Amino acid sequence: MDRLREIDRRTDETRDKHKSLRRAKPEIRVLMNRPDGGAGAVSVGTIDYDTTLKGSFPFKNNTPTQGILEIPDDHWMAVWLKQLPNNPDFLKNILIVVDFYGGQKRWSGLMDKWTIKSKGGIKYLELTFDDDLKPLQYLLCPPNPLLPIPIFQFPRIFAIAGPAKWCISMIILINLIRVEGNLWSLPDDPFDINSWVASFDWNQWQCFIKCNSFLLDDSSLWTFLASRMNPIDSIIADALDDCQLTIRYRRVLTDLGESADIPGVFNPRNGALYWEVVDNSEAHALGGTFLEGTIVDGFLRSVVTYGGGFVEDTFNMVDDSQTLQPDEYYQSGWLASMAKQPWLVIRDSEWTPIESGDLSWGPAKNVTVVVGGDNPAADAIAKLVIETTGNLLGYFLLGGFSSAGTIAADIIMPFIVGTIAAWLSWKNFGRAQKLGWIHYWELYQQGAENNAWSLSALSALRGGFLAGRSETTHLLAFHDSWALPGLHFDIGQRIGSTINSKGVESIIWVNQVEEMTPGWDNSDSVQPLSWIVKAGKSERAMSLGERSTRLAKKFTEATRNLGVQLIAA
Repeated sequence: MDRLREIDRRTDETRDKHKSLRRAKPEIRVLMNRPDGGAGAVSVGTIDYDTTLKGSFPFKNNTPTQGILEIPDDHWMAVWLKQLPNNPDFLKNILIVVDFYGGQKRWSGLMDKWTIKSKGGIKYLELTFDDDLKPLQYLLCPPNPLLPIPIFQFPRIFAIAGPAKWCISMIILINLIRVEGNLWSLPDDPFDINSWVASFDWNQWQCFIKCNSFLLDDSSLWTFLASRMNPIDSIIADALDDCQLTIRYRRVLTDLGESADIPGVFNPRNGALYWEVVDNSEAHALGGTFLEGTIVDGFLRSVVTYGGGFVEDTFNMVDDSQTLQPDEYYQSGWLASMAKQPWLVIRDSEWTPIESGDLSWGPAKNVTVVVGGDNPAADAIAKLVIETTGNLLGYFLLGGFSSAGTIAADIIMPFIVGTIAAWLSWKNFGRAQKLGWIHYWELYQQGAENNAWSLSALSALRGGFLAGRSETTHLLAFHDSWALPGLHFDIGQRIGSTINSKGVESIIWVNQVEEMTPGWDNSDSVQPLSWIVKAGKSERAMSLGERSTRLAKKFTEATRNLGVQLIAA
């Protein structure tokens, strides 16, 4: 009996703890740069949750987001921020840190702008912040980050291959050394002696990348990254998506006693930012993971199987009753989800706290992908054949005239460049058989315009099939739920969900969490803190404008690389 009472007591304690976490109000902190320009941020103050009008701070998988906070126009923080542009005593960049569950889940970012608005004759200040994935858009990777950019850059392109986690972390680290260590450039304050030794003292850096040696724990897929002078976020985007990795961030507030477990960084400055590439999916792990299931049978484990020269992949079911549950699930107080065996299922019923749930599914599109447009090797061979044949014929038939082939090549080649072995076409027979007689045919995928027989062509083929794959998206909104977003599950991890709809009520839909948006409204229609969770990615939901914008960005980056011909690129 004593043991039962002890179990009951500990259970009540756990319930009370979870209840307090669910109802904990977000803690909003505002920081600024030190007025003397030194390393580290200093606190401006906190904004009480109850004094705010509205707030929304989304977490999105590998995509920068914007947080919105509305406060009364006469709030002391609003008055201080409005005076900031004309106050010469303060530096202008403002940092916000929003802690959920007492800091166990954190959103942070720099202020993008403030806007004075009015509604019903009442003025308020709307603050817009860019989250801490945004700095990766403002970090370039030159062909050689260790050489001075304006003077000499060799080779013409930066390239790295290896496990995806390690490659992504390495390309970020090298360029952080370049910009934070002041390699070949003056520090922000050249007259500050300490700033000249920043490259040797990582503790003064504002950003870090956390990563272990790939010999220790990197089981991610291998990838190939290349850059001429491109932003880091665009270089790593396809690798993150294809390998189903997640890059997460966190600000270290040393003023609150926090520390960062980063090798070589023992005393980071207050407000320092670090990124970490994590495999929250483990879809490509040797043991597989859970990708679908039913209410009767539970989760079903699947292992990825590659075929067709790594262009196609399929998931095969594994019936393994001997698989052990992760040890973490048996530890008292453990809340998170392990990628290799996700456990969480959010059910849609009248007894669950789901306020709304939208489920969408769409079949696959194209069964064939075409890439390419040029083949420098084939063109060179054709030119050589024309020159050799023409020179031989001219020598023997035209009385020793040995330049006939060269003249013929100059005339003929402009008409046949990009016509010989310049395209690749790959058909996914497995997809075609599943779709049936009526289906969409083919899709042209950009990314291998310079060489149809290259690693970039292989990557483009995979991208074309991924763009047209079958997609499931489940949008959930809940308040005061037993499931705690950010603790029980996080961005990039898999969760199971059901929807109370006739015909599919017994199916467990398993998808990666792509977006989590905590928000509240304390203004007219009082809405307490609630979470909207989106599981599954839907590229087909992109509008034409969004697709055009993404294409324009890729085109702009590609024009920077004109003239670069590299077989392995």
